[in-house]
Amino acid sequence: MRNQLFACALMLVTALPAAALAQDATVLKTTCGPSAAAPAGEPDLTGLWDVYMDVGGIPSFGLLTVGRLDGQYAGTLTPVRTAPVVVRSLTVSGQTVRMVVGSREGDVIYNAALSGAADRMCGVVTYHGGLLHPMVAQRRRR
Repeated sequence: MRNQLFACALMLVTALPAAALAQDATVLKTTCGPSAAAPAGEPDLTGLWDVYMDVGGIPSFGLLTVGRLDGQYAGTLTPVRTAPVVVRSLTVSGQTVRMVVGSREGDVIYNAALSGAADRMCGVVTYHGGLLHPMVAQRRRR
């Protein structure tokens, strides 16, 4: 009986964290064309964004967190393989987005097109030494 209770307790302890972390699957779309559902006015980019970057054929995933500080966008980019980095600036002009991310080696620039529904950004990251990598960011459902 004691072994059965221990086994049940062990199953419960290991199952709870997995259940708490479970979330709906996200399908990452890689196009940012115009949409009939385009919002009027300046889009609000605050929230959580799933990020995919193609680094020489190797997929790199991460999470972009965007908020507002003193009327400006601010946030962090957390790639799965590296430490979080600070979003130095994020600006929107029409359907064009420019994000500057600070890193130990210097700034990394992301120039992207915003989808009509303002739920995806598709563009190119200019990395150190001029290396270019395609990147897509897709907003998580609120």
